[in-house]
Amino acid sequence: MEEKTLSLFLKVRESFGEIKEKVSLIKPYFELLCFSTGWALTIDECKRLLGFTPEFVYKSSEEVYAICVLYRIDDEITTGVIAHEFAEVLARERNVEDHAVIDAICVERGYGDQLLRSLQDDILSGMVEREFVDRVDIGARIENLRRLLKR
Repeated sequence: MEEKTLSLFLKVRESFGEIKEKVSLIKPYFELLCFSTGWALTIDECKRLLGFTPEFVYKSSEEVYAICVLYRIDDEITTGVIAHEFAEVLARERNVEDHAVIDAICVERGYGDQLLRSLQDDILSGMVEREFVDRVDIGARIENLRRLLKR
């Protein structure tokens, strides 16, 4: 699935031109993915969390952020997770942490449908350690995405 994930990462990456050279894709690591299907961290944060320098699947020219993604179910859901992580990096660059803004960025970049599908998918229901999949606000996020997508 690594090649499939890389292909989806490179496709989504093109929609985030202002940060694409800052974002690398690292190999999936259990230490990160046991709590969520995707993570966007700085390379230094990854090193601190993992205790070692992660292996790259795709190394960006600036190497500031790393996205770690587990391929899930199908391309659409995985694309939604990747787009969310890119949007999170973009929001972080803008000093924004609000998931409503992050979700809106996904919609603006053309990945709202995929994000909505990934948030609605039952595979995420047991993963509650991160806001991305936290069931406390997932309903509000789904409704907001539907509104943004005019559904």
